[in-house]
Amino acid sequence: MKIAEALENKILEYAQEFNQELAYLEPLKIEASGRKYFRVTSKNLSYVISFDDRPINGQNVFISRANELAASNVRVPKIFKYDTANFLTILEDLGDHSLINEKDFYQNEELVISALELLNKMHQSTHVDLHSTFWMGLESHTKKFSKIFCQEFLKIKMFDEYEHIFPDLRAEIMDQQWTNCHFDFERRNIQVINNSQLALLDFQDLCHGPIGIDLAGILIDHYIPLNLDTLKKYCKSFAEISIYDISAEDIFKATLWGGLQRNLRIMGTLTELYIFSQRAFRMNDLPQIVSNTALISKELNQVKLANFLLEDVSQTLEKELLKI
Repeated sequence: MKIAEALENKILEYAQEFNQELAYLEPLKIEASGRKYFRVTSKNLSYVISFDDRPINGQNVFISRANELAASNVRVPKIFKYDTANFLTILEDLGDHSLINEKDFYQNEELVISALELLNKMHQSTHVDLHSTFWMGLESHTKKFSKIFCQEFLKIKMFDEYEHIFPDLRAEIMDQQWTNCHFDFERRNIQVINNSQLALLDFQDLCHGPIGIDLAGILIDHYIPLNLDTLKKYCKSFAEISIYDISAEDIFKATLWGGLQRNLRIMGTLTELYIFSQRAFRMNDLPQIVSNTALISKELNQVKLANFLLEDVSQTLEKELLKI
């Protein structure tokens, strides 16, 4: 508690150096990465301050990517000031209306297409030193699901053929179109401003990666049951606007494989945050992720994985979540 108070006092002091009228501070959110956000306000002014002391993809990377995206006409928060010694950045306050607040998001075709247009614009942005190491983590990301989520948390035995999925997964991911990859292009990280314009948040993990990862991020939701017909519809829409010459069928396939890899990784990551950092804030999302991953697995003819998720994982997960 004292550490948190000391950080908040430091942030308010830093804000007042920027503008002495700023007098109020409100903690906003802590990202899965550990990045912290605060809102500082006066009667007439409002800014967001981030604190990010991570050595990898921390404050300096965020600032560089923000400037690069803005130069490529991708709407991101404006940066007003930063302090590299104390890892603080003063940002434009874009409000609290992210796409996660849109309850009927997938029924709002205009809004979904706007999000896909934002993704397509990001695919065209120009960056320096964009890492291309996504392939190195493909298998280890997927093993987080088996080792951390299933074995450590649920304490259930994996089916013997699980690792047989890896060769197909690796081939399907590596053979996709590779492009600028946000790595977490989901509704929580897309802000609605001026009633209709969309802005991109939390892009510090931007990398060179497979196109299906971000398509899955926005089209295969962690909080809404997956509808394959709706997914096909929006994959077709993206194929029509994309800078890449990819068929709707290939976009659909890339999104499914991207969704499978992404979901297996995220189930392991969320559980890892709970086990090792006591951060349970996203554990209740797991049942929907499991259900959606089972549907993806069936569509990709990964029947044993689908059955394992529905029969073994779902029932055990329900019991374990009751203990949290």
